[in-house]
Amino acid sequence: MIYLLAIGIFILAYMYGCFSTARVVAKSFRSLNIYKVGSGLADTENIFSNISKPLGVLVGALDAAKAYLFLVTVKFLLDLLASTGWMPGVEVIAKPNFLLIYGLGMLIGHCLPITHRFKGGRGILTFTGFMAFFAPVPMAITIVVAFILITKYKQIRFAQYLLVILPVFLELVLYSFIPHFRKEQPPYFLGMMVGIALFMGVLNFLVSKKLGEL
Repeated sequence: MIYLLAIGIFILAYMYGCFSTARVVAKSFRSLNIYKVGSGLADTENIFSNISKPLGVLVGALDAAKAYLFLVTVKFLLDLLASTGWMPGVEVIAKPNFLLIYGLGMLIGHCLPITHRFKGGRGILTFTGFMAFFAPVPMAITIVVAFILITKYKQIRFAQYLLVILPVFLELVLYSFIPHFRKEQPPYFLGMMVGIALFMGVLNFLVSKKLGEL
């Protein structure tokens, strides 16, 4: 029963990820079909570069919040359910490793939404919100570095890949050298996080190659 609930949450996470903020914002504010604009991707970069910079910032913020708040809500509800004692063992599927899996479902839904013929966005900002939940300190450092790269050096593409790679690398460094971080991580957590980052990196590499950006 407990694991059936976990599977249900994963499916719900995927369907939640399919909700495209870029698509809604483009349609609501400019009456545009995002799939017929610029790169044809339903993502922050396409909105920012080809429709409106303020709207691009809005979509990016919404995508990050979408991921972070989803994980906060799932964790809260599972902990609340566990506290009632109504479903023994539910605390098992509220642990970080399971939350990583739910987050992965959401990321897959965002990047490959079945509701839009698997045409989603790059998921960079959604991944940022995802990582902010699990590794807030590394993610905060990464955001500062990426902001400098974009504003001072105009390295948008490099900054995108950095947002995927650097927070996981920093989490590994902190885990290795700071006992506080080492105590907080359950078994296999970092390996799973690395796997999710690799998935995002490969997916974005394929998208960039398809668009002729590499």
